Parts: sequence; structure tokens; C-alpha cells
Amino acid sequence: MFNLEGVDTYKIKYKSEGLNIEGFIARPMQYKSSTKLPVIIYCRGGNQSFGMIGDFQLKLINQLASKGYVVLASQLRGNLVSEGIDEFGGKDVNDILKLIDIAKELDFVDAKNIHILGYSRGGMNTYQLSKLTDDINSIAVVGAPTNLFEVAKFRPRLYRKVFEPLVGDSIRFKDEYKKRSSLYWFNKINEPLLILHGTDDVAVAVEEPQKLIDSLTASNKEDFNYKIFEGGNHGLSNFKQQRDSLIINWFKTHNK
Repeated sequence: MFNLEGVDTYKIKYKSEGLNIEGFIARPMQYKSSTKLPVIIYCRGGNQSFGMIGDFQLKLINQLASKGYVVLASQLRGNLVSEGIDEFGGKDVNDILKLIDIAKELDFVDAKNIHILGYSRGGMNTYQLSKLTDDINSIAVVGAPTNLFEVAKFRPRLYRKVFEPLVGDSIRFKDEYKKRSSLYWFNKINEPLLILHGTDDVAVAVEEPQKLIDSLTASNKEDFNYKIFEGGNHGLSNFKQQRDSLIINWFKTHNK
């Protein structure tokens, strides 16, 4: 397992709706026991066993923790290490909500300062969490889809291989697609929001976040910001320092 110097990382098993789910907790080693630390809930991308949290994502999680945060992450249900079935934005969202409950029980956590960070599918989940809980201060998304109908057109193979088996077809299960598409309920995103996306994202077309940005702007949403990176890839790994700096500064700004 990847470990960044100065950060303790723990693999955990927890219960979510009766299922055994694997997750992670990372925290900086150098903190005073009297100090309670803010939290980042990290939401992974992918589906089922594709995109599971491994060394690459653990490195990112550890780097976030090194900035003075306790970071919790879930593998979600329905893969090699967690029970259940991945519904790609269905009941699996409860696996992330459960992390908020776990965070509140940790004696080194400041439960008044919980932030959510989602990459790709994890960004879709982050938008969903905004509707479901009032326990979060701010959210940030990277390469996040905002309209699953558009993703299905943009990536027909993903539709056939992932959306149809996990969500259903987009005609009979139209409402399920809308539940996963923040563009349809953007006015329910109440927390301060940071949107980061790249123009060269081959997984989620840049037009998706742009439509959400336009809708939020037109509705005069307070406290939201965005940056579209010219030439940025799906995870903005080619703008890593700038990406991470924007995210950490966003969360710091929205600590109570």
C-alpha cells in the first residue's frame, strides 16, 4: 500500500446497509491530540472493480491528508473487495454517506468541517450527496458528468457496457438517469461548489460542466467557482499542482 511520509493510512471495513464495504482513512501524523482536523470525503471514479482505489489514488489521498485533513474514501459496493451490487449512483451513494457518520465518530475530527471531493463518477456522486445531507461545508468536482444522457451519446460503449447493466436503458429508466444528472436539479446544490474540468477530457465532454456552469450562473448561485483548463485531461493530471492548489484553497476558505 502507498504511504506518504508524515501520513498514517488505514484500510477499514465498515457496514453499509448490511454490506461489508472496504474503505480508507488517512491522517497527518504530526497533529496535536487536542486539535480536531477538518475532513475530506474522497469519492472515487470508475465502476465496479474498474477504478478501484489503488496506489495511484492512495497517493492523491495521502497528499490531501498531508495538507492537514483527515481523508476518508470508499471502494463502494459491488467489486472485488466490497459486497453488493454497484448501481452507479443508486444505493451505492449510501456507502459514501456512511463515511460522514464514521468521520463524526472519530475523536480527532472536526465534524463542523466536512468537505467532499469527487473525480469523474465520484463527481456525479458528490453532486448527489449535496442533495442528501446538510453535513458538508463545500464540494469540489473534477471531470464530473452532469448529464448521463449526454454521456451515453458521447460514449456509446460505456452506455452498453456500464449504464445499461447497472442503471437500465435510458428510455424505460429515464428517471434513474435524471437522478444521476445534476443538470436536472442544479438548484438543489446548496453548498459552495468548485468545478474543475479539461477541454481535452475524452471521458466527459467539456460541454457538460459548461451547461451546469451556465445554469448556476443564470440562477445567481452564490459561492461557486470554476476553471476550465485548456488542454486538460479527464483527471487534470497534466495540471496536477494547479488542480490540487485550487481544491485545497477552496476547502480552506470554507472551513468554519
